[in-house]
Amino acid sequence: MGDNRMTVLKAMAFGTSIATTLAGLVGGGFLLGRFLDQRFGTQPWLSLLLMILGLGLGGCYLVVTLRKFGVTDDKK
Repeated sequence: MGDNRMTVLKAMAFGTSIATTLAGLVGGGFLLGRFLDQRFGTQPWLSLLLMILGLGLGGCYLVVTLRKFGVTDDKK
């Protein structure tokens, strides 16, 4: 029973880590882009560009992290 509980807690921590990292990358890209847009007068282009870049980096992080933990669709 205790071993199963630790597995569930690890899975929850893993999912929370991925979600917060993805949200942080997208939100950080948006905030940095908004700041740079105000500074250079390029609204809304840098906000959109950096937000999309954050989304792409989050996707890469997701793939790398899932491969690291061995979560794949490959059948062995």
